[in-house]
Amino acid sequence: MTTYICKYSPVELLQAFGWEAVMPNEEVGDFAEADAWIHSSVCSHAKQLLSLLACPREDGADQGESPSQACGIGCKGRQCVVLTNCCDSIRRVFDTLRPEMEKRNTAFVMLDLPHNNSESSAEWYARQLMKLLDSFRPLWDRDRFLFLWHRTVQRWMEYKERKNGFAQLAILGARVGDQLKEKLESGFSMPMVDLTCGGCRTLSFFPEDAQTLTEEELLLEYARALLGQLPCTRMEDTGPRDALLSELESQGLKGIIYHTVRFCDYYSFEYTQIVNRLKVPVLKLESDYTIPGRGQLSTRLGAFAESLSDRNTSLTGQEKGRDTGGNMSGCLYYIGIDSGSTTTNAAAVDGQGNILASRTVRTGARAADAAQGCLEEICDRIEEKTGKRPEASQFRVMATGYGRSYLPFANGQKTEISCHALGARSLYARVRTVIDIGGQDSKVICLDENGHVSNFVMNDKCAAGTGRFLEMMAHTLQMDMDQLGSYGHKWNKDLTISSVCTVFAESEVVSLIAENHALDDIIHALNKAVATKTASMVRRAGGEAPFMMTGGVARNKGLVKELERCLGEPLYIDDMPDMAGAIGAALFAKELTEE
Repeated sequence: MTTYICKYSPVELLQAFGWEAVMPNEEVGDFAEADAWIHSSVCSHAKQLLSLLACPREDGADQGESPSQACGIGCKGRQCVVLTNCCDSIRRVFDTLRPEMEKRNTAFVMLDLPHNNSESSAEWYARQLMKLLDSFRPLWDRDRFLFLWHRTVQRWMEYKERKNGFAQLAILGARVGDQLKEKLESGFSMPMVDLTCGGCRTLSFFPEDAQTLTEEELLLEYARALLGQLPCTRMEDTGPRDALLSELESQGLKGIIYHTVRFCDYYSFEYTQIVNRLKVPVLKLESDYTIPGRGQLSTRLGAFAESLSDRNTSLTGQEKGRDTGGNMSGCLYYIGIDSGSTTTNAAAVDGQGNILASRTVRTGARAADAAQGCLEEICDRIEEKTGKRPEASQFRVMATGYGRSYLPFANGQKTEISCHALGARSLYARVRTVIDIGGQDSKVICLDENGHVSNFVMNDKCAAGTGRFLEMMAHTLQMDMDQLGSYGHKWNKDLTISSVCTVFAESEVVSLIAENHALDDIIHALNKAVATKTASMVRRAGGEAPFMMTGGVARNKGLVKELERCLGEPLYIDDMPDMAGAIGAALFAKELTEE
């Protein structure tokens, strides 16, 4: 068996040696193994590859282990590992592991990949392939090689000829891990094509006179076919990528998911070009080849799906506002529940969209219990106003937030991106950019002139600059969040905290306390750090005034003041900033009923 990593790898040649060719693309649990071999800031794909290669196991996973935990490359029975020097990081993996592979008596091959598909490059690569063939000549089966090459070309041509060959949704950028790709494919009901560097191999021709060619001539033609694929961004001429994108757009492309790998340099530049050139919505995702988290990824995919839905594209039933309540003719109240990581907010509106009641509780250990308690209290408040407690048949519930999928009594669910957008617009009709700093993440949501989400940006896995960050800083300063918000307005010394990483920032705060700096000055430095990070997100999203801030952190006047200074524009703050998501969910429940 042989392992390869790149679409430019000579897969058909490897298979003609009688080996099963496998591209290792599963995520790993962590990089503990890789960090023992290489610097932690190396490309995450290189670290994933190193984690798998450096972990010798017997065939098969131990019982109870995931495929990621049970290494799949250094295992017994593997005869060869073939790498291509796609970048310096892969070269580093090769140099680092070569002594180990020699100890295991595993063939470890590095192919020098050219940076263009010129004739001289094809000749160069053909010589590389010839050396590989000579190394394993006793295993070589020419007829099988020709059959496999011809089959690969046929499959690509058949794919292009199918009606959905050029799909409505394209994944572009750097390679996507298996689990992440599965989540992407299951999140949308439209045809999708993987055009990442680890996606479909697109060999476009097979020589008609292949049977009469010498080995050198045959491998030269094969090298031309390999290098003639859709170029990755390491190649000098990326014109065919632009041509394909234009073709996709003309054939009905609805959206692009653009994926980058952490610490990979090649694909960030193309993302900016695509956003500026194409008119279709683009969602940018970055992963690090560890097992993807559920919360933020679900929110991002769901929000992107909902934005496509606004453009009349189809969604899976999971993210539709689905009705599970039967006949809605007797519905009088519409309740939105925003189940967040820190707090659970609920709001109820009537048939005219007027807010009837709202309630906030701590989420605690069980999101469903907090949401159920919120619902009961909302019903209590409606009963206080009307003199009659609403029956279940008289209200509809729309869930949003990280816990939205775990509220069994909800009639539907929407992402917090869509709900904050709708809720914010209902509170402030002129808003074009919504800034929400929540307990677990920060979001910047851009709206078009019709109030639809045109773009959004969220922070990554790290909680830097979120409400949780501020809570931890308040704990370090031995105060609660309300007290934290009351300081920092009358500062004297302009201190700077260089990081919004909770661990590093806490260390800096402790140092500032030890240096006997004033509390107002320290808290102003914290507010400035969060505001600077948030303003950067606004610029990245392309946000424009008028601005509105939602979420509980909007009550922190010192932070709001610093953010206004960074943006150069005022922020609209409603009397109920933390209720925007719940109000939006309630209005979606009303829309669902009217449909």
